[in-house]
Amino acid sequence: MNALERQEEALINCGVDPAHVIRAALRRAVKTWNLGPDFVAPSEEQRSRITEWRARTSLAVDAVAVGALLRTHDPLDVLSKWTLIRGQLEPRVWAEIDALLVEIADRSAAMQGAPDEAET
Repeated sequence: MNALERQEEALINCGVDPAHVIRAALRRAVKTWNLGPDFVAPSEEQRSRITEWRARTSLAVDAVAVGALLRTHDPLDVLSKWTLIRGQLEPRVWAEIDALLVEIADRSAAMQGAPDEAET
């Protein structure tokens, strides 16, 4: 799992290690995610080429849902399981990266606007 190319600049400039942001986004995204019965083709959006940011994980998914996807979309079992689920999961992770970047920027702005403890 990696960020989108369009997210690179904000990740570099956010003040937090981009790999940590991506891993946090992945954790948030999978908390409420369940594999759906429909195949969603992976997005064609350009992913970041910065490989140090990639996050890997193991996901527990419903065996019945995976079996249904396999029978319908990969009856010869030639695709990886990740290929079958990534179209459902990646957009959630990217949305969480965007949300985290907003949260980081908001907290940074709030800290810059807060009076210094020494001044009060």
